[in-house]
Amino acid sequence: MTLVSQGAPAQEPEVGSDFFQYELDNGLQVVVVENHAAPLATVLVAIRGGAAVQEVGEEGLAHLFEHLLFRLYGKEPAAFATAASQINAYYNGSTSHELVDYYLMLPSSNTEKGIRLLGRLFTRADLRDIDLEEERAVVLDELERRQSDPEGELSRAMARELWGDAWHRRDVGGDSASLTAIDVDRLRASFERYYVPNNAALIVTGDVNPEQVRRWARRHFGRWERGADPFEGATFKALTPLAGTRATIVARNMQDVTIRIQLQGPAVMDDVAASYAAHVLFEILNNPQSHFQQQLVESGLFQAVRCSYATRQEVGPITIVGKTSLEEAHNALVALVAQIDSIAYLVGVSKRDLIIAKKRREVGAVLALEATATLAPTLASYWAGAGVDYYAGYYEHVNAQNLEDLRAFAATYLVNQPKVLGVLGPSTTMERIADWLRGNP
Repeated sequence: MTLVSQGAPAQEPEVGSDFFQYELDNGLQVVVVENHAAPLATVLVAIRGGAAVQEVGEEGLAHLFEHLLFRLYGKEPAAFATAASQINAYYNGSTSHELVDYYLMLPSSNTEKGIRLLGRLFTRADLRDIDLEEERAVVLDELERRQSDPEGELSRAMARELWGDAWHRRDVGGDSASLTAIDVDRLRASFERYYVPNNAALIVTGDVNPEQVRRWARRHFGRWERGADPFEGATFKALTPLAGTRATIVARNMQDVTIRIQLQGPAVMDDVAASYAAHVLFEILNNPQSHFQQQLVESGLFQAVRCSYATRQEVGPITIVGKTSLEEAHNALVALVAQIDSIAYLVGVSKRDLIIAKKRREVGAVLALEATATLAPTLASYWAGAGVDYYAGYYEHVNAQNLEDLRAFAATYLVNQPKVLGVLGPSTTMERIADWLRGNP
């Protein structure tokens, strides 16, 4: 089971192969991407919700239930694993800010069996106290391992600052207090509300026939009963704008220094055009030959710097992360902030960079389509947040971006905007950084 962290960049859509959409009578969306490059298929069920629907005190609930659902199959903890092994399938699930998904990767000859197995998983769940207690221990152990990772500690501390009092809607993993407080009634209420076919999608990618998938979907998911719209009348804590720049320092015995900067980026529901510009600008900045990389990496200030924007229905985070040496940590931080605050000038960015980015994008998309295992989760992420239409029209829109679009995005979301600065490194270096930050609020 996978927890998708705050800083994980959303993979760009891989479009270009045969793409089909259906809707069953019960409201289940069925999406099929046909690709016969290898005799493999991925079968995935996506549930819209994730951490975004958590209330205060429910941090980690969506992830806990993701773990738990596999255990509920067949009323015996190993039953789902046994059934998956019988059809030569690898299975897993993941939880993120707007999505929970469950998937199988298997030989394409067993695609119907995979669809049937997931159909049973969602229609035969029987939640019991004993299952919760045993699986809660597993999730708490996973939490303890994550908390021992300094990079994860920095990321989580920064995310708390970035989202403020709406943190519970972005806290995928939760903490020991929230996980311990979650009971069967809360989990059952969440399951009954969000795990309905009209809030779900069946996504099948790989060596499959779309018409066959349509028939199998009806056969194995058609009896899943439609529920009330889980979002009708719902009110959730709004993600409010960040009020002022903040800093987080984590001192650990490290041999190098991690510098992270996060900002609140576009919300697809409010500014879809800026989301396309964000992807294109960061493609250009991440190119090793870009002026941005030359100033920061080729100069010796950083060993590596990477920028990303995660497409979200509500306020996608922008993350810039770099590795530097103990000696250059202060200079690297100052230079990176200066680059961000002047980026709207697009120094060194030309129309030629747009053309190069388009070519690289086309090549990357062709290669990515061969990896059907990553395609289905990526598509699920876009289905839950920006929508399938965003996915289908992605290349048309990013290829239409021009320098003015990039400049407008940078001026609105990057230049002199409130941000969270995060630095991880040894205590002596962190003391010098903290002194500088106190003098430069």
